[in-house]
Amino acid sequence: MEEIGARRLTLRALAWSGGLVFAWLSVALVASDLGLGVDSHAYWAAWRGEMYDHAPATRDAFLYSPAFAQAIWPLAQLPWPVFAVVWGLAATATVTWLATGARRAWVVPLSLLGTLEVLTGNVNWVLALVALLGLRHPGLWTIALLTKVTPALGPIWFLARGEWRSLGRSVTWAVAVTAVSIALAPELWRAWWEFLSLHAASTGGTVGSDFLPPLAIRLPVVLAFLVWGARTDRVWTLPVSMTLMSPVSGIGQIVVLLALPRLVRTSHADESSRRQAVGI
Repeated sequence: MEEIGARRLTLRALAWSGGLVFAWLSVALVASDLGLGVDSHAYWAAWRGEMYDHAPATRDAFLYSPAFAQAIWPLAQLPWPVFAVVWGLAATATVTWLATGARRAWVVPLSLLGTLEVLTGNVNWVLALVALLGLRHPGLWTIALLTKVTPALGPIWFLARGEWRSLGRSVTWAVAVTAVSIALAPELWRAWWEFLSLHAASTGGTVGSDFLPPLAIRLPVVLAFLVWGARTDRVWTLPVSMTLMSPVSGIGQIVVLLALPRLVRTSHADESSRRQAVGI
């Protein structure tokens, strides 16, 4: 018992130390280089000028589809300080809620992993929600597809498992949302396609591989890992794969992993219900 208690204390100490170090590095990175709200300001400014004029890794570069810009258009009409606060509060609330899916002793250290996400205003907290809820609500994978594109792995998960209804729903939602968005602003979609074509090589250079190999190398490895996880009921491989598949790698993607506690717990509960239903 004493050995188990000592091991728990050690793990908790490591978790707290890691969370505090991550938070400190995040604050230092934002203060010295990135700037507060560097990503959310790009979303707010997307409608204030040419949407795809800025190259990746430059100030106010908007990289996502016109559908995402259209979805947040009402919020983007607010003054920048108000937009920043609303976006930051949403990210903070989501990160905190995801972290509370873990045991009480781990909630604060896990919440600290969202520090960079809150300070920069990226959309990784939204992708964490997609990872958590997307298996039950397949249409949510459209959000991942129309923002960072490559982490939209739910349809591949459904395909590998032969879950045809969920696959069909995810594809239908993606097609429907894209079609409506294109009908509303075809010129923006042409501009986005040209933007992606022009800057596609950036995922093989410094913009796309600060911490991981280029996307072209990651892609087959991560897909094989995801298919293995899907075929063997290892639901934890989904958010891990999404994290590894981000087109622009960085420490901010770690927020997607906060979906794990609630996702694994939900998966276990579903498995127990299935076993009870068949009398195992």
